[in-house]
Amino acid sequence: MKKTITLGILALGLSFGACQSNTKKETAKAEQETACKGDCTKCDKSAEHKVAENKAEAGVYYFHGDRKCKTCKVVGAKAKEVAASLNANFFDINFDQEENKDLAKTFQASSSGLYIKSAKTGEIQDLTTFAFRNAINDTPAYIEKLETVIKAELQ
Repeated sequence: MKKTITLGILALGLSFGACQSNTKKETAKAEQETACKGDCTKCDKSAEHKVAENKAEAGVYYFHGDRKCKTCKVVGAKAKEVAASLNANFFDINFDQEENKDLAKTFQASSSGLYIKSAKTGEIQDLTTFAFRNAINDTPAYIEKLETVIKAELQ
């Protein structure tokens, strides 16, 4: 009986120690990846603005996976409506499909997102946070901002 309890405590201690070791490594890696270097012009991971190489495909880019939640559906539907009303290109991109992986990588879209690619500069503006906060809770503000950005960047 003592042997069983001792082995159980030993196994529990080892598994806890191994878990802590991985957690520390993962935390250190995440901190290193997200640490700001101070010069945003040289940052490859800038989420707010990225310069695209190809200006020809300017428009509204809505990225999503195979399964969409209620908010994802509203973000995409309203973006599509606004883009259509302003005669802007709208791209509905499922990043789970193999043929869209490279495009998702270009936009750094690893989850649902909304981006505007400027016709003037080729710059990519990330509206994901704003869109997901407001598409359902404040639809008029979402539509107004989307219209403003599309008019400024695509017309």
